[in-house]
Amino acid sequence: MKTYLLPRASAMALALCGVASLPAQQWVNPHYDAHRLDYRDLGYPTQNLIPADNSQITALLTHTNGLVYGATSGRDQSYLFFYNRYLNKVRPLGKIGRERGVHHTLLEGADGSVYIGTGLNILAPVRLTATFPVEYEGIEKQLWKDIKQPYAGYAGGHLYRYHPPTGDARRYTNDDDCPLEDLGIPVAGNTIYAMTWSADRRTIYGITYPDAHFFAFDLATKQVRDFGEFLSKRVFGGPERHWRSVPRALWCDPVTGLVHTSGDNGWLVTFDPDTGRFAPTDMRLPGEYWESLKSVDYPVVESFARSPEGVLFAGTSDGALVRLDFATRRLQALGKPRVQRRMRAMAAGRDGKLYLLCGETDMMCKLYTYDMSGAGGFHDLGVLAVDRSPYYAKRAYRFDALAIGADGTVFLGESDRRGKLFLYSPGAEPFPGDMNPTNAVVDRMRPGTPGLIPEAL
Repeated sequence: MKTYLLPRASAMALALCGVASLPAQQWVNPHYDAHRLDYRDLGYPTQNLIPADNSQITALLTHTNGLVYGATSGRDQSYLFFYNRYLNKVRPLGKIGRERGVHHTLLEGADGSVYIGTGLNILAPVRLTATFPVEYEGIEKQLWKDIKQPYAGYAGGHLYRYHPPTGDARRYTNDDDCPLEDLGIPVAGNTIYAMTWSADRRTIYGITYPDAHFFAFDLATKQVRDFGEFLSKRVFGGPERHWRSVPRALWCDPVTGLVHTSGDNGWLVTFDPDTGRFAPTDMRLPGEYWESLKSVDYPVVESFARSPEGVLFAGTSDGALVRLDFATRRLQALGKPRVQRRMRAMAAGRDGKLYLLCGETDMMCKLYTYDMSGAGGFHDLGVLAVDRSPYYAKRAYRFDALAIGADGTVFLGESDRRGKLFLYSPGAEPFPGDMNPTNAVVDRMRPGTPGLIPEAL
């Protein structure tokens, strides 16, 4: 029996041919046309790229000038940036003071100024005490001490004002400060956690963390009125165990001027500027309530979104979507798009759909839509993975901010240590009845059906 030895190069070529003939799974999302998703770096490498560990995108704002402004949180420093749709690039705007966090607290003023609420990095893990006398302290008491510890000696989050016509024209490096007007510290020792405008846009209402103070900042006088803690209970319902359950969003009725959010035990509450007091409503968020256990947990509002027709929606920390009508005091639970908890961000699109970012911190976030007419329900757009091989590719896991651009583009802020600004361009819903051959193959990748995308595709 004769044995033939192939040259080394020929053997390698034959092996590669064998591999190429096998089907291979690619990271192409089967839930939508893959070309509709892309991302942008936060600046230019070696020049002004916002550095890793300080590039977690935690706030986005669509401005009337057509640009999208964003802010990062990080280990050492928070940065401001904007996306220029005419250049198709992100440009950093410098450091935001000496702050480390901006959490969903960007507002556009009547004159076009951008107002920024700052604080510590909420996404930073809290060092939890492993050993303590449970029988005396209790888990909740020790957890509160651990959550408060990073705020020991902390002066408090600042409120800043940024003027786009002046600041946008400059060029910045990572060492440059953003040109900001410091409006002061609304509540000492606290991070600014949520903000909204009054009906006349002359007052900024805000919530702080971790003490859950409610405040009002008057733009004309630059005076702050601290109404104190509006939550009577300290609850740690999570889903992040090292977070206190404090509502992360406010909504002001443009007609009545009343400010709405969630309060104790998941009940929605209303702040009346005339009386300076909160009043409970008879509307309660759906969610997990643990009345029979020693721990008391309840959901909080994560975000509000209003349709062009004036319909108000809210997403909760348990991952539920609700429709609200404060005039008739009616709350309608619309369900959960995902088994996991948290609706991390939400915004009303220009195509009649709500865009929802859902998922817990230690799981992969997914993007969903909800038909605001109620006819289509939820639609799963899947995980957020970009494949522009061989040039670049990325599979993203964590997101904490969402905004709708002037042209309907959905902007998604990644909140991992090397955060990118993702862009999703809505189009016709995939998988209609008349699927083409390529979609027919991809359709076999949908949940519940096995299959691989052939390498040729």
